[in-house]
Amino acid sequence: MSDPVRQLAEALEAQAPLKLWSVLVSCLGDVSQEQAVEVSGIALSALVERVGLQPQAMRVALHRLKRDGWVESRRDGRVGFHRLSASALAQTWRVAGRIYGPAAGSGGWHLVGMPPDMPDGLTVLPDSVSAVAISRSFALAFGPVEDMPKAWLVTAPGPRGLPGWVRDVVAEAGCEREFLALEAAVAAIGALPDDPLDRLALRVLVLHGWRRLILRSNPAAEMALGETRAEIACRATVHGILESLGPTTQEWLQVAS
Repeated sequence: MSDPVRQLAEALEAQAPLKLWSVLVSCLGDVSQEQAVEVSGIALSALVERVGLQPQAMRVALHRLKRDGWVESRRDGRVGFHRLSASALAQTWRVAGRIYGPAAGSGGWHLVGMPPDMPDGLTVLPDSVSAVAISRSFALAFGPVEDMPKAWLVTAPGPRGLPGWVRDVVAEAGCEREFLALEAAVAAIGALPDDPLDRLALRVLVLHGWRRLILRSNPAAEMALGETRAEIACRATVHGILESLGPTTQEWLQVAS
């Protein structure tokens, strides 16, 4: 009998190694969409083992997350409980729309030209603007024009489509190939399991694969690719299975414990 959890874990691992600390952040962030929720170390250990990672390495991963200010922990007897810190929650909620919300529309990007004395101009952009360099002096940018440097040349896209070499650049920055692979892996899950630990593991894996990809994809590239981009279809597939699985419940966490 097929194991959808192991199949998805292997598919994600083939795309990029599953990092234990990042999987923990995906889990703790998902259960804390409205307020901070702590999860027992026993439940996290069961989840980690179920997705094929080493529970023995969890102490090191949690130590790293605590050192970096991402996780706070407490003990109740022999059981440890872990939750995202206030700063981590703020960062998580800041990108929640990108992870859980609908896909952005198309258009809205600009071709920008940077002065010769600003070869690293993209490094000074505020968070409200994203950009993809297509040459040493030009980039495609998405965001409020008023937030772009005054010295930049800013032009709206014309009626012609992007030339092939530019589309190749934005396809890589927009993670086209990776979104196609993730959609195929999630679509192949099939019937959902009834076991609470399996459902928890499956939800965390789907969300983790999506989270690490959508936060790497460049919004400016997505706008330039338009409404046929792979991110839109992948988002629909991911959100569909997350909705079918339902949110993580205390029952899942208790059973996992």
